[in-house]
Amino acid sequence: MDIHQVDLNLLKAFDAMMRTRSVTQAGIVLGLSQPAMSFALSKLRQMFDDPLFVRSARGMEPTARAQELAEPVTRMLYLVQDEILPRPTFHPASSRETFVMCMSDIGEMVFLPRLLKHLDGVAPHVKIKTVAPTPQELEAGLTEGDIALAVGVFPDLESASIRQKLLYQHSFVCVMRIDHPDIGQTMTKDEYEAADHVAVRPEGRRADQFEKTLERLGVHRNVRLSLPRYMGVPFIVADSNMIATVPLSVGRRFADFARVRLMPLPFNVPAYDLHLHWHSRFHNDPANVWMREVMSALVSTPKQPSAVE
Repeated sequence: MDIHQVDLNLLKAFDAMMRTRSVTQAGIVLGLSQPAMSFALSKLRQMFDDPLFVRSARGMEPTARAQELAEPVTRMLYLVQDEILPRPTFHPASSRETFVMCMSDIGEMVFLPRLLKHLDGVAPHVKIKTVAPTPQELEAGLTEGDIALAVGVFPDLESASIRQKLLYQHSFVCVMRIDHPDIGQTMTKDEYEAADHVAVRPEGRRADQFEKTLERLGVHRNVRLSLPRYMGVPFIVADSNMIATVPLSVGRRFADFARVRLMPLPFNVPAYDLHLHWHSRFHNDPANVWMREVMSALVSTPKQPSAVE
């Protein structure tokens, strides 16, 4: 095949077919009508002298030749987009960009309010959408650009193509009802172990570092209730004798609106790092660079309380 016969737009059509396995959906991705997308697929078949995609009960399945082409075609399109075409400039004041971010409910409680307040002043038309994908979906989303940034602790993000920057050091605090009958102005290790606990264990995640630290210290926690998210914790704790161990910044937000108090843990738990993650493909993307700088400037590590709050 002569390189002069290669049409970059056809390769974009091929890439869309590989992603969607549907002529209709690929056309939607590219902004083409179904007849135009069918014509592009016909030209691709002529170019590579192969059916490339065959109809099945599960959609348009790629042939062996299409599977061979998928990775180099995607890599070439990324190269053209990221390194050959001129990068657009980013103007926060006029941009209507939607930034898709992976955040836990911790991030939504602690970071989103200050981020949105900042955007009101410097980028009033910029929109934020948060998502909660599985670890596998997160890495794919960052790679494809469907997710711009991930904020949090993601031990499953192991690809060398995923970059990260330290945002925050995560320490812990105990949350309990204001008038807890068994715990006074201080808390001992025995009292911690004797109490019933609410534990937050996000679905689909490995055992977190706090759980591993408790195991290493030989601290037993009697978990009576497990939740996948933090939002229910303050209401449950305020109306029961259960206690919960939460990130300090989250505990302080809970204390703002629920009848709970904060108590330092009766043993030393090292802080661990919360990072901002993005894919190398978007390292120099002006919008991504700007949002990373904004996030870094807005986030700081809070001081650990030395007494009951």
